[in-house]
Amino acid sequence: MTVRERSSSRWSETSFDGFENQQDQNVGDGISPEFSTKNDQEQANDEKGEDDLTRIASKNLDDNETAPQDTQKRLPEGCTYGPVMDTAFLSDTKIRLEDGNDARVAEDDMEKRVIWVDFPVGSPANPFNFAASRKFGMTIVAALFTWLTGVNLGAFTIGYASMMEDLNCTRFQASLGNGVYNFGFGIAPLLIAPLSEEFGRRWTYVIAVIAYLLMHIMLALSRNLGTMLAARVLQGCAGSVAATLVGGTIADIFVPADRGLPTAVFSFAAIAGSAFGPLLFCWVESTERLQWRWIWYIQSMMIAALIVPICLIMRETREPVILRRRAKKLRKERGLMDGGRYTARSEIGKVSFWNGIKTNCLRAITFLAVEPILLFFAIWMGLAWGVLYAMVTGLSYVFKGTYGFTTNQVGLVYLTIVIGASIGLATNFIQDAIYRRRVSIDGIEARLYSPMVGGIGLAIGCVWFGLTSLPSVHWILPCIGIVIIIASIFPIYLSGFIYISECYGSYASSAIAAQSWVRNTVAAVFIFFILSMYDALTPRWTCVTWGCVALLLSSVPFIAFKYGPQIRARSKFSKLLMKEEQERILREKEAAQNSQNGQ
Repeated sequence: MTVRERSSSRWSETSFDGFENQQDQNVGDGISPEFSTKNDQEQANDEKGEDDLTRIASKNLDDNETAPQDTQKRLPEGCTYGPVMDTAFLSDTKIRLEDGNDARVAEDDMEKRVIWVDFPVGSPANPFNFAASRKFGMTIVAALFTWLTGVNLGAFTIGYASMMEDLNCTRFQASLGNGVYNFGFGIAPLLIAPLSEEFGRRWTYVIAVIAYLLMHIMLALSRNLGTMLAARVLQGCAGSVAATLVGGTIADIFVPADRGLPTAVFSFAAIAGSAFGPLLFCWVESTERLQWRWIWYIQSMMIAALIVPICLIMRETREPVILRRRAKKLRKERGLMDGGRYTARSEIGKVSFWNGIKTNCLRAITFLAVEPILLFFAIWMGLAWGVLYAMVTGLSYVFKGTYGFTTNQVGLVYLTIVIGASIGLATNFIQDAIYRRRVSIDGIEARLYSPMVGGIGLAIGCVWFGLTSLPSVHWILPCIGIVIIIASIFPIYLSGFIYISECYGSYASSAIAAQSWVRNTVAAVFIFFILSMYDALTPRWTCVTWGCVALLLSSVPFIAFKYGPQIRARSKFSKLLMKEEQERILREKEAAQNSQNGQ
């Protein structure tokens, strides 16, 4: 982190009650964290610069105490005076004044101050204060988008046969379509954070769902393998918004204690959606006059129907974006007439859009390198997601080859994934009850009880499915194995969002983007080799092999539960960001209580 970037936080820490705590807990604001290593001289220079800035900021605080009370009263609700806005402050915080205002600040005899723009107490513009009906509607619409991205995966798999014949491609070439879809899903989140920072979440949703629709039409009209693969990777990039932003939206509008159920609904949509694809479209594939192209035409109609609810129901939830817009509006209406420049805290040290992309990618990669909790959870989730995709891709292979099922019968087998996801969703209520009872004792590790059970269940389910996938064994037994696998994957997937988010606070989006990249990359690799592995080892020993790997990785949540606090205490990111998140929520509660007492 440069002196300027660190000074921006220093200004806020010293001149107001915690700028860092106002940062969004789900998507980074593009402010570069300290990743580089410095030699002793550079470190000494940085520390000297910080000391100088601290003295200046302290002087500004002293000056702020003498701000005229009548002027303070004229400020719009939620706005407060900050430090003196002199040349040094502007240089260190990277605030850009509007045309003409820089000269006024330099020449005006009366000193100008920063006027911090925040939400008024109880403001309906604050996403935490949205009406319950609005929160419910936004959660459902966002989960539907997530559900459609899952439907996409399974629908592509069930349409292999007719697509291979129409495009004259091999089974491996057809499977590349799902592989590149997942690569798009893994890479795009690294770009989503600065995109939503620049334009807000709402417009990112709108643009993404329209792009997702266009890529479905492109796929339905494709006449060769290259066009099909291009459409698939672009579908993955557009659809990744449903994985990246939905978790952030939920965290924007719900306090941590209330995020369990909405995140579980999101997880159910992601996992069960992959089963609804084959379940719904097996009938289209088996109808000779429809087949694979109509699988995509019908999905295009479903996505087009979602555009209207997204435009009407989704609202901007990203706090820094909302406050920057309010600050811009106040600057336009009032200029410097109130003795200062209206400024949102997220404008301090804000970098350009392209620098934000570079910072976000670097931060995500660095987190994987230096944060052991994130790294091992990402690997564990990658295995779980790979097994899920192995089920989605391989069920047709197993049940057609082993039991002679038809396409429609195979489609019905995918109901087992829905049943498993439903059981996983039901167990979330138990996990939430345990969390509320144990959080004061175990801290955020109280989120890990169901993942600990799920890790062992995944290993058991894989071995069960492998050992029962034989012609001599009734088909219902491998179906039970699938239910165990999916019910076990659910809490693993859920923990990867909630636990990681609570570990990394305002940089949760970078942490989630990192685990998403690992998870989807592993899943894509699984898709490439799983059918060949079935050919070489048979489904029986393939699944037993992955069951043994799952058993080894099931130790991850147990280690995190026992040693998580010590590991986080050694992390220069996690311990500070968790404190930031907790203080932010505490301020919201105190403000609400003060408002009620005032009434």
